[in-house]
Formats: sequence, C-alpha cells, structure tokens
Amino acid sequence: MSLRVHDDVARQYNSDDGIIAAKNQAVLEGLKQRFGPRAAALRVADLGVGDGAQLQMLTTLACPLAMTGLDVSPAMLRLAAQRVPLTAVLAPAQDAAAHLPHGAFDLVLAHFVLAYVQPRDLLAQVRQLLAPAGVLSLATTVTEGGAPYYAALESTFRHSWNPLRRANHWAPDRALARSHMPADFQALEAELQASGLRCLARRTLRMPVRFDTPDEAYRFGIEEGWAVNILAVPGVPLGAAKWLARYGLRQCSYPFEVTQVIEILEVGAA
Repeated sequence: MSLRVHDDVARQYNSDDGIIAAKNQAVLEGLKQRFGPRAAALRVADLGVGDGAQLQMLTTLACPLAMTGLDVSPAMLRLAAQRVPLTAVLAPAQDAAAHLPHGAFDLVLAHFVLAYVQPRDLLAQVRQLLAPAGVLSLATTVTEGGAPYYAALESTFRHSWNPLRRANHWAPDRALARSHMPADFQALEAELQASGLRCLARRTLRMPVRFDTPDEAYRFGIEEGWAVNILAVPGVPLGAAKWLARYGLRQCSYPFEVTQVIEILEVGAA
C-alpha cells in the first residue's frame, strides 16, 4: 500500500473496538500464558505497529518491556509513540532485518502485514530478528469466509451491463492480486514449515460483519483500513479513488454480511 494511503488510514484508525480490539485481546491472553513473570526485560519488535494499541496492551504483562515499533507510516508511528514508550523505526516489514538488530528480540509481532508482504519474505525477516527461543506472534486475515464479497464482486461488477460498474472492479481485482493473505490455516502452516518454523499455539477468530448501508461499508473497508488497498492505484489521486470506492459500494445490495476469519498464531523454530 502507498504511503499516502497508510497515512490517510491513520487519521481514522479504530483499535478501540471491533475486530482489531478482539484480535488484540486474544493475542494478549495467549502471550500472558507464554510469558510469565520475569525480571529481565521482554524485548519486543512490532513489524507494522500501527497506532501502538497492541504494544500498550502488552504493558500488562508481568515483566518490564523494551519495545520497538516499525511502520511505513510516519502518522502511525506518531500515534504509537503517544501510547507507549518505544523506539520508532520508519521502514517496511519486508526490510525489517536491515533496520533492526539481528537475534535481539524475544517477541516479534507481525499483525495484518500479509496483505502487503509475501509470507516467506516476512518469515525470513523474522528468523533473523528472533533471539534463540524467541516467539513470533502472527495475526492475519485469511480469505476463508470472504465468499459473499467475492460473489458480489462477480455479479455486481464483472458481469454488469453498466460500463462504469465493469470498470469499477479493476481496483478490487488489482488489490486482491497484490495481497498475500493466505487462503486458510493450512496454507499458512505450509509457509511456516517451508521457512523452518512451526505453530506453537493457534487461536481463530470468526467475526461476523454486517453492513446496512454503503456508508457503513465505506467506514469499515476504507476508513478503518480493511479493504483500503483498493485506493492504492498508481496515477489516481486519493480523492478520486475514494469517490470510486463510494460509487462502487452504492451499487451493492444491502444489508450485506461477511465473516472476517482471523488466524492468530504463536510461532517458534521447528
């Protein structure tokens, strides 16, 4: 996703409730079980720190924390720095090992970055960053559960008689083609095994989402960032891309329901 889109999402990013908050709580519960009381600082790197809400929740762990937050968005890094004391690093997750010390982290977080980064590229970075016995906290949406969205894209846009509707499917198609979200847990597990890693613990969130109006769908997909990749179209001004997104959502039938499936894994060396 382009920097302009990342920074725009930061303006209205919502981690206080909904899917992000549920994911953060599930991650915290698992890590509390894994990292008990300890005197030494837990060294944490968040590759895609966003607004820092997850790091803020980790401050309830029974240990001191040394936190590093990496993100491609200066706006997100500013939000994170307002929440928690951290070392802020402006860089993409796929280049994390070029900017962070190798073998220096007990815990690496990589949450919702597979929409932008190839799994094996990400996992190669993580392997360089983790200390011996270190753990990766990996959270990602999978395409499982998205059938209603794909069906609507097909029927409403690709096969429409309306040329503007047909043209409007190009941005979603491009975003889907550039996304690296796995299809399901089995696909994700295969990537781990190929990278010399294994799943230590797994939690799956299935979050039903319902939109009664196009405005609700726009708020979720664009302003909260879940489908914001469709705005990252080269040569198209951000305002124009937003107009097209609103137009497309107005063409859909409501109410519209879909299930967001989130895989939350704790990962270690095989």
